[in-house]
Amino acid sequence: MSMQDPLAQVRGMGSSRGGSHHWRSQRYSALLLLLLSAWILWVGVSLAGVDYATARAAMSAPFNAGMAIFLAGTLFYHAQLGLQVVIEDYVHIDAVEFVLLIVVRLACLAAFLVSAIAALKLALGA
Repeated sequence: MSMQDPLAQVRGMGSSRGGSHHWRSQRYSALLLLLLSAWILWVGVSLAGVDYATARAAMSAPFNAGMAIFLAGTLFYHAQLGLQVVIEDYVHIDAVEFVLLIVVRLACLAAFLVSAIAALKLALGA
């Protein structure tokens, strides 16, 4: 039995606040995705049955194009955070974990860039 108080026993064992930013970021991005999903569902339902030119004109409006880019950014950021947690929890070889984390970040960045470029091409009429 130790006479040391429990706080003194755990001092110096690392920060207990390191994961709170990551946890909050995941929750905020999930909330944003809920709101953006409602928007994209509303747009999809309102454009149901229209021809391609009308749908293209609607999605090339600045607000809709901006929201589509924001949706893509939020989606791939949230995916990257979730995959990071899975990799950190289940990959136990440090070098493999590091490589996988880099690959996931680059893949999410590339997917976002492709989505943003597609939305910009649609918005700018290219």
